[in-house]
Amino acid sequence: MTYAWDITGRSGILPDAGGEIIAHEFDYKQDNGVVYEENGVRITSFPAVHILDGPVSYRLEWNGLSFVFGGDSAPNKWFVERAKDADFVIHEMFYTPKGLEDALDFPPRQATIVSSYIHTPPSSFGKIMAEVKPRLAVGYHTLRQPELDQMMLEEVRKVYDGPLVIANDLMAWTITRDRIVQREVVSAERVQAPPTTKGYAEAKRSGQASTSKYIDDGKWEGYTPPPLPPE
Repeated sequence: MTYAWDITGRSGILPDAGGEIIAHEFDYKQDNGVVYEENGVRITSFPAVHILDGPVSYRLEWNGLSFVFGGDSAPNKWFVERAKDADFVIHEMFYTPKGLEDALDFPPRQATIVSSYIHTPPSSFGKIMAEVKPRLAVGYHTLRQPELDQMMLEEVRKVYDGPLVIANDLMAWTITRDRIVQREVVSAERVQAPPTTKGYAEAKRSGQASTSKYIDDGKWEGYTPPPLPPE
């Protein structure tokens, strides 16, 4: 229902399949419950701790490899248990309260609540990873500023000395049983869509969307659109 207006507005022009959303509900309280299993890929969920009930974290297993993604969360027992010995683990590494004060001018009380009650500060991130012992630990959900990076690294390294990356947008990793290779993605500032394929041209389309007479009557008479080509 959320996307119905947008999807209807594209009717007849774009393929119907592009607007399909299939929701699969599951209990956010389940611990290690399977939420997806197909083609050898198994994804389980477990609760996260972030402001209100509802957030979850995920563990993906495929071909003997494992990936755990925490999402926004304060440190919790479920993550520590389900992320143990995973190959690739991503968990938020938020600022310290002082870092939040300096970076975003938060008052001390609010900075402490946000940093250390509903998120995970660097020292706690380090303690989690020291317990989990992943092949690679990735911290994210932070502003990348040299002074903040240094502050976070100093806190983490007091308690965790394993492989560590502070994530940046568009980082990419290739993970095999033998090694993990990190790359920086290079992307064009101007994104050009690929050429239209035959499959796209032939994909099913519903009847074309249209506006009401009220809206049609509001069109500017000084503009006449070009005639449409035949179908």
